[in-house]
Amino acid sequence: MPPGATWGRYGPDEFLAMTAAGDAAALEPAIEQLRATLAHMALQFEGSERLPVTFSAGICRYPVNGESVTTLLSTTALTLDEAKASGGDAIRAAEASPPVPGSVKTLGILESLVRAVDTKDRYTRRHSEDVARYADFLARELGLDPDTRRAIHTAGLLHDVGKIAIPDGILRKPGRLTDDEFAIVKQHVALGDAIVRDLPDIDLIRAGIRHHHERWDGRGYLDELAAEQIPLVARILAVGDAFSAMTTTRPYRKAFSVDEALKRLEDAAGSQLEARLVEVFVRGIRSASDAPLPGQPALVSTVHPLIVAGRQVA
Repeated sequence: MPPGATWGRYGPDEFLAMTAAGDAAALEPAIEQLRATLAHMALQFEGSERLPVTFSAGICRYPVNGESVTTLLSTTALTLDEAKASGGDAIRAAEASPPVPGSVKTLGILESLVRAVDTKDRYTRRHSEDVARYADFLARELGLDPDTRRAIHTAGLLHDVGKIAIPDGILRKPGRLTDDEFAIVKQHVALGDAIVRDLPDIDLIRAGIRHHHERWDGRGYLDELAAEQIPLVARILAVGDAFSAMTTTRPYRKAFSVDEALKRLEDAAGSQLEARLVEVFVRGIRSASDAPLPGQPALVSTVHPLIVAGRQVA
């Protein structure tokens, strides 16, 4: 890296480098030199064949490619995807583009953030897809309008986006977290809110990200809201989040059966979760012919303005 550059791990096999504007010209040659160096290296495990090491990079510049951290990171992720899509082992620099409508820009950034969750932790991605499915189903059972359902679905996909800033050693720890570690994990709701706060027309999604760990009895985090002080989107996500967590196998616990998870949801009604929402969700899962169930393939893995859980709504 050029002198003065700051760099570090960003994901399981991703690194992020930043340099001041005056040093930007030296960044791309330095990355190209790194790519060329790695091209001569290979990995070999026991009796396997030698595996070549490939390297792809996406580069963006402030303010040409974005005026906020969220936009810059999202643009970089999209540019990196382009480098990988062309066969990999390539470096791509984002091109300056004309202004686009706020709704289109927001959509692209949200899709990039969903991919960022996948990059950080595959369990989190699968969990987020499930929460989006369950939350959208509950919203449908409540009779909410299509625009609100779209926002709730997107909030489900992004509710844990703040975990991309949680250290891997804590996020993937197989055992019980210490009090200090749990205090760090609790900050993911604030971090997620901060990540998306600069996007336009996103208040409902922000509310879901920020408040989905509040409890009906006021003993949740971070703001210790209670009952209807908690935004409806967050109360809906909390039901989907709890159901997903209980029906997913983790290193420290096997998944509960659907029946057991539904019983535990009912036990949490009135304390952790809103009783009315639990009643509607449990009844829907038990009776609806198209009820979303654990293990089903995700119907929607990215954000789309016209589609919610695989159904055309506009």
